[in-house]
Amino acid sequence: MAYTPPQHLLEVLQKIQYEEALPADDPRYVETQTARGSEKTYSRLAKKMGWDPADPERFFAPSQSHVLFFGHLGSGKITELRQYAQRLNASKRFCVIEVDAVEKLDVNNLQYADALMAMAQALVDTLQSGGYDVSAADLDPMRQAVATVVSTRSSGRELSAELTTAASAGGGLPGLFKLLVSFTASAKTNATVKTEWRNEVRNTFTALAGAFNRLIQGAETALREAGRAERIVFLLDGTDKMRGEDTQRFFVYDAEQLLAIQAFVIYTAPLHLKYAGTLAGKLDADLVLPMIKLQEQDGSRCEAGWGALTALLLKRADRSLFASDAEVASLVEHSGGHPRELLRLLKLCCEYADMTIDAAAVQRAIQQLASDYRRFLEPDDYALLVRMDRDQLHGGNDERTRSLLYRLALLEYNDGSWRRSHPVVRLLDGYRSAAAQGSLPIG
Repeated sequence: MAYTPPQHLLEVLQKIQYEEALPADDPRYVETQTARGSEKTYSRLAKKMGWDPADPERFFAPSQSHVLFFGHLGSGKITELRQYAQRLNASKRFCVIEVDAVEKLDVNNLQYADALMAMAQALVDTLQSGGYDVSAADLDPMRQAVATVVSTRSSGRELSAELTTAASAGGGLPGLFKLLVSFTASAKTNATVKTEWRNEVRNTFTALAGAFNRLIQGAETALREAGRAERIVFLLDGTDKMRGEDTQRFFVYDAEQLLAIQAFVIYTAPLHLKYAGTLAGKLDADLVLPMIKLQEQDGSRCEAGWGALTALLLKRADRSLFASDAEVASLVEHSGGHPRELLRLLKLCCEYADMTIDAAAVQRAIQQLASDYRRFLEPDDYALLVRMDRDQLHGGNDERTRSLLYRLALLEYNDGSWRRSHPVVRLLDGYRSAAAQGSLPIG
């Protein structure tokens, strides 16, 4: 059945989910690689894992590759990675296993111990659902290591009956899966248990990492024998949503623990982390999903960007809901090329509009979004944004700049070579005042 966009404002409103990443086969997906200037990103990612899509018969896989995939929050990183995953899976070289840190873990308090267990759980789930057989010799070390962690008593109290049952579960994939589910579920909801288990993981990490690596090797052997894939790729979703201090601990202080896993792992990462200058050299940190361009650096119109965002908008709300093409164009323009910002504007329009989205509803939506930025921007922020818009240079990466990138007041395009302030920010009095002082024409 052909896809039909929602044709009622309330239906549009209820279907807008900011955190939703589209499945690879979702009819709402819009190809944006040309609009972003990211045509080479997929092939670069594949090459990091030893495979060239242009020369598919050759495969020179390294022992491991830990890749950070940067981008603005809400820019569509996982939606794009799921497209890549579909193609990697189809190659029969890779089996991509997605691990949703938002669903399985607590992204407000995430450490490598939690991620490792969630990765193991996702791997075992994939093996079980696919009917793949892994030898006891490859399974047992991981089961014993996890059972040791789960059996740790919390503050002198006995484990709950559920955890005791899991710790004493039988062997094989079902027993290991039950243990791992117990870990991730309890660690997400019980802070005391989480702390003690993390300490246990830290104290026994060498053995645990070795057991996990053996499980991965056994799983890859099973996949290879079945003709499904040669290597496993873990895709961690949600690691770009951690708080600042947790981001530093996860990717910087505990980087050696991440690198101890002999696997291919792709982590989503917030853009500001790339510019902090603290990342470990062994983490591959040069892939960025750029923003969709509505204009080129010289100010000329980028037709690919306008086309992509217009299509994205009209797959979320039927054209009949807009009074004219002018309203569609205005929403696209004021999104700055950021997909989530476009959805935010659409949501506000649905709340303000009566029967159709007219010019008045669009203007109120734009003003409301601008007011959200007014609440946190400071005078020095406006001055910096004006300077970057005027000079059209990279503008450095000091703490204030990184904060503006994180909060989307400053948007980055292409390979990071140029930036622009968010269009709605340029409507604020603070920006206009700073621009007037610097004799900058306001567009």
